Amino acid sequence: MEGTIMGNIVGCGYFLLYQVFGILFAGMFVRKERKEFQLLIGSITGSVALHWLPTLTSLVMGFTVASHCVGLAIFVALFLIVMFIKKPKQVVFGTEAKRDGFANSVRKFGCEIKEAPVYWLVMLVTFIFFVLLLLSHTIVTGSNGEIRTGQCTYGDMNMHLGFITSIANQKNFPPDYSILPGVKLAYPFLCDSISSSVYVFGSSLKLAYMLPMLVAILQVFLGFYCLGKMVLKSKVKSLVAWVLFFFNGGFGFLYFFDMLTKNKENFTRIFTGFYTTPTNLVDNNIRWSNVIVDMLLPQRATLFGWAVLFGTLALLYRAMEEKNVRYFVLVAVFGGALPLIHTHSFLALAMVCVVWVTGYMYEMTGGQMEASNRIAKYLVPGGLLLMSVLQIFKPFTNGIKTNGMLMVGVIVFVAVAVIVYYMYKVFQQGKWKELLQTWGILLGIVLVLALPQLFNWTFQQVGNGESLRGYFNWANEQDQYIWFYIKNIGFTALVAIPALIYATRRKLFMAGPALLIWSIAEFMVFQPNVYDNNKLLYVGYMLLLFLCADVLVDLFKQVYKYKKIGAICGAVCVLAVCTVSGVLTMGREYVSGKEYELYSADQVSLCDYIEKNVKADAVILTNCRHNNAVSSLTGRNIVCGAGTFLYYHGLNYQEREAQVGQMYTTPLQSQDLFEQYKVSYVLIGPDERSSYSVDDAGIQSLGECVFSQNDVQLYKIK
Repeated sequence: MEGTIMGNIVGCGYFLLYQVFGILFAGMFVRKERKEFQLLIGSITGSVALHWLPTLTSLVMGFTVASHCVGLAIFVALFLIVMFIKKPKQVVFGTEAKRDGFANSVRKFGCEIKEAPVYWLVMLVTFIFFVLLLLSHTIVTGSNGEIRTGQCTYGDMNMHLGFITSIANQKNFPPDYSILPGVKLAYPFLCDSISSSVYVFGSSLKLAYMLPMLVAILQVFLGFYCLGKMVLKSKVKSLVAWVLFFFNGGFGFLYFFDMLTKNKENFTRIFTGFYTTPTNLVDNNIRWSNVIVDMLLPQRATLFGWAVLFGTLALLYRAMEEKNVRYFVLVAVFGGALPLIHTHSFLALAMVCVVWVTGYMYEMTGGQMEASNRIAKYLVPGGLLLMSVLQIFKPFTNGIKTNGMLMVGVIVFVAVAVIVYYMYKVFQQGKWKELLQTWGILLGIVLVLALPQLFNWTFQQVGNGESLRGYFNWANEQDQYIWFYIKNIGFTALVAIPALIYATRRKLFMAGPALLIWSIAEFMVFQPNVYDNNKLLYVGYMLLLFLCADVLVDLFKQVYKYKKIGAICGAVCVLAVCTVSGVLTMGREYVSGKEYELYSADQVSLCDYIEKNVKADAVILTNCRHNNAVSSLTGRNIVCGAGTFLYYHGLNYQEREAQVGQMYTTPLQSQDLFEQYKVSYVLIGPDERSSYSVDDAGIQSLGECVFSQNDVQLYKIK
């Protein structure tokens, strides 16, 4: 867990080599683009390669240092082969070699930063804030040797640490659940294996956890930046959308501002309570969480999924503008890599493609994209009216799965019918070749890359539990449909409707995937946890924010012509209302750093002993708590982990969970269970004693105590 100096150096070097070669690799494909975009696509290329190449070699060689070396060698060889085929003089950030080629590229990149200094400053400050949060939330050692964390990472980080350590230490590939041994890990585990690839070289667990996340958050920030600039053709509008997205928050702050009536405790509980923030207040039906501290910091799959998705959407937008086949190929490779990185991002990309290919074919067949649209004037209000009427019958709708599935079926049928209609028009006009060379290539490559992942992992997980079912109105528990989204999303929810109605056809097609995503996510859930549909909704929200920023900035410019002070004051007020809930939530997360004890000092000492003396694939009997130091820090198997993880992965764990209690309370009568689950060690500590009536004498008779510190004992089964 602590790692070594050499392990840290080698692990960092290995990770950064992928980034360097990714940038050089992508430079040969997007060398005509701006340096910032080349850097983004190159960094994503390196990350995708690190997600996948060691994975493929590990399927044959196991998750070892050797398999990682072979994976890197393959990446370097691919780079050299492509460079030889293209025969460039030299590629450095996409420029031909000159004596000062690299310096010239850096100079151009610097000039691009100077074009939008405020934008880059905002991104830098937000990145520094993210770094500070990550440092204060990730494996922080307390004064007594315990490990502490903050609010948002108290839950999910335990699971991700367990995946990282079990993949790296056990070296079996593809991996099983270390918290449910014998069951294949169907969760999108590449978001964690990228850290395992650093950890396997002997780095510290903290470094392995943090380093890929720091690069990924930069990819998310820069991906949004590039996509916004391409869509809006304006740095100011893109910056407004960027701030509204990453500092998002609705009207939840109003539930805390009765401090004006001398109830100051209601306001201060934002910074002291556990998830009592203006963007996450379940008792008041506030569920639209802040992107930075609730979606990206604790949820690694979302972070790494969006790191690939946002840049891929920007590249796809450029591919459509340029009709560039190479860009479509890159989009296909990135998209095909997504299912085991973040399945929701793959699904969101598919929905975006459905709408964007329709717009592409519409323009191919002579459609006027710059004309004002008419359909949104009826579609958007009509859709909201339909949702509001259905919400009245929500209890009935929720009780019948087929209702939601039927609505999704209708939506999919309409989408397919529209695509088929425009495909017919394209073929009728003899333009089928262009369509096949662009979107046809994209679809073919994505299917080849994604289908093995979907059939071998994703569909197996979806087939269990309640992962795929009809459901209405997402996480709304008590409010009227429209009011729920207004108070959760805030002022931008009010702006989005007129922005959609009065957008040009091009802008409507650009933001159109938001309508498709929202329609499907409102009638179907893709995991047992209904709340997780927000991983889809936020992608639609991002696209809507581009339209909102477009309208808000244009309105500001018009008002500014007549009343400068009024326009500036109005802009400040709008920005404050849109971000105050998010800023308060981010402030709460900042002060929560190191606030919660994750693992006691005795548990940390136990894990140190286990790492040095217990086989990597040993099975240890513990209770089923979520903050299990054994599974998280050592990567060893435990009989059964927390239901808060396993249930939401669609796994049947209840019988095994009950058997864990049986083994603790009646160990002598449960020896067949010890043999069934190949239990080698039994842990007895405060958590086990509080969960079960532990039969100490019976466990002592089954083995010998090999570790004892205060009230924590580890017994080795004879």
